[in-house]
Amino acid sequence: MKAINQLVKETSKQFTANILNSGVECDISKDITDTKGKRVFLKAGTEITDKIRLKLNNLKNEGIIGQEDAISITEEKSTQDLLAPILDFAKKNQVLNNFQLKETLATISAYLTQDTIPKQIIDHLNVFSRLNPSAYENTLLNLVFGTHVGKANNYSTTELFELVSVLFFENIGYARLDPRMKNARLVHPILSKEIVKIAGIDNKLVLESIEQHEEKLDGSGYPKKLTKIHEYAQISQIANQYSQLTRNSKNMKTAIGELYLLGQGFDFRTSQKTNAIFSSQLQKPLLKIMQESIKTKTDQQAYGNHLYDQLTKVIRWTNTLSGSDTEMSFIQAKLRSTLWVSEASQKPFHINREDLKDNKICNMFINDARKLVLQISQFANYFNQILHYPIKIDNISTNREYFLKLVNPITL
Repeated sequence: MKAINQLVKETSKQFTANILNSGVECDISKDITDTKGKRVFLKAGTEITDKIRLKLNNLKNEGIIGQEDAISITEEKSTQDLLAPILDFAKKNQVLNNFQLKETLATISAYLTQDTIPKQIIDHLNVFSRLNPSAYENTLLNLVFGTHVGKANNYSTTELFELVSVLFFENIGYARLDPRMKNARLVHPILSKEIVKIAGIDNKLVLESIEQHEEKLDGSGYPKKLTKIHEYAQISQIANQYSQLTRNSKNMKTAIGELYLLGQGFDFRTSQKTNAIFSSQLQKPLLKIMQESIKTKTDQQAYGNHLYDQLTKVIRWTNTLSGSDTEMSFIQAKLRSTLWVSEASQKPFHINREDLKDNKICNMFINDARKLVLQISQFANYFNQILHYPIKIDNISTNREYFLKLVNPITL
């Protein structure tokens, strides 16, 4: 605790510099004097012009000022001012355009219009957004997508508001840090939590989740390399991973599938446990989000037929035995077993294509088929690159990307 308090204190000087460099409206909140209080360099209430800003920087460099209470942010920024950029960003961002965000954005709007965010947090968000616009935009992407995952996970309003607090405030520690600082990335979760706590938010789940938002269940995260983390923090990590996956626009059609696999924790090919960075329980809302573009029974049947036809072709491939490769023969047999293929039936899960006209059967088939296709995507490249015996569909060699696109309805 002492070290954390020291961290907050030590970042005061940098926060003062960041306020001055960000261009936010501010003034001098108290007389700035020499150490004996005899000489007044600047009087309280002095408007900070470019000339005064230069003088303040000189005083800071000389060590005369360093505490943030010497500078007061006077720029009035309401929660409505915070909301407008979020709504505008969600509307224009191509990464978010494929999702049905109406209810998600309504949730974020409802949270912000409560007008309960402390001024100290708003000030830090303001400075953060001015100093590093790209990082702030990434926070907005995580906020919207993470809240969307919470909605898909059937969170209550209270849970959603807690999640929004975590996603929106988790990076404000950067407002007090020099990005060139060697360990800025490592300390920002701890600093963000302390800023929120000092500002008056005492919700234990929110505070712990903010501190844990860079952690991963496999222990590869930071700052504490935890293996047990709160679900809000896991959703934050899911949002962060989605952001990373979609930085290359070519990955947008495969990103949800890639994201799903990060929580898999099991390798179909080897039947071994693998490291997952979030709980498999959070794969369910990702599958729900994946299917958002299916709005009618006709859409659902078309998607079911598509998966059915592709899995039928996979079954045909499993019957083209490689002969000499025992590993390949074993995996092909395993796929046939998983698809319930036998001498009596060569149909996926013993279902006739006509059966998919029944909405209930179609929905059950889609759920099973998607999970299997995503498992196949895990080892498709292994077949290509290691065994040199790729899965062939219509006599065309497939790969991981093929199956990740196959399972996504928006690629139809």
